[in-house]
Amino acid sequence: MSRLSQMLKNEQAKRGQKDREAAAEIDVLQQTFSAWKHGSLPRPNKYDAVAAYLKISHDMLDELVEEARHSTGSTKLPQLDKAREYGRVSDRKEGKFKFDSLPTSKYAARIDTNVMEPALLYGRKAWLDPAVWPAIGHEVIVHGRRGAAWLGRLAAMDDSKAVIENASGRIVIDDVQAIHAVVLSERVAGDT
Repeated sequence: MSRLSQMLKNEQAKRGQKDREAAAEIDVLQQTFSAWKHGSLPRPNKYDAVAAYLKISHDMLDELVEEARHSTGSTKLPQLDKAREYGRVSDRKEGKFKFDSLPTSKYAARIDTNVMEPALLYGRKAWLDPAVWPAIGHEVIVHGRRGAAWLGRLAAMDDSKAVIENASGRIVIDDVQAIHAVVLSERVAGDT
């Protein structure tokens, strides 16, 4: 665990806050704050708010982020055959999925839609990691309310809304619950 993650946990405990309360104070989603506590790194536009929450200087936060970035890098590829598979396609034309619950750790999803070809081919599995902060241009699955999720290339996002693009066009998702980045895809047995 990085010093930054530990400092966030310690400050939250000292204040007696739930993730939701700490996230609101920093002006991020609860999921974002939780991800920071588990090793994800804040984006530069949130450094001032995180530094204020921890009562440290912006420069000190820069040092903590750099330290965490260099100490947590891993080049080991995930074992996709052991990934728990979540979700199922509910609308192939739109790239819409149905999830029974919001995954909170690395998972796989079968891409039974061609809305992202040639980047993500029909019938392949995609590995998604909630701990990876998505960036504009990444292939993602955006989770909305009631288990609905959409596959696409991230075009824009803020704390409650995301815009993705896929073969069906631009899709705007309001009330975003999570955005999970596709970190790897694989050919499923039987593909040629």
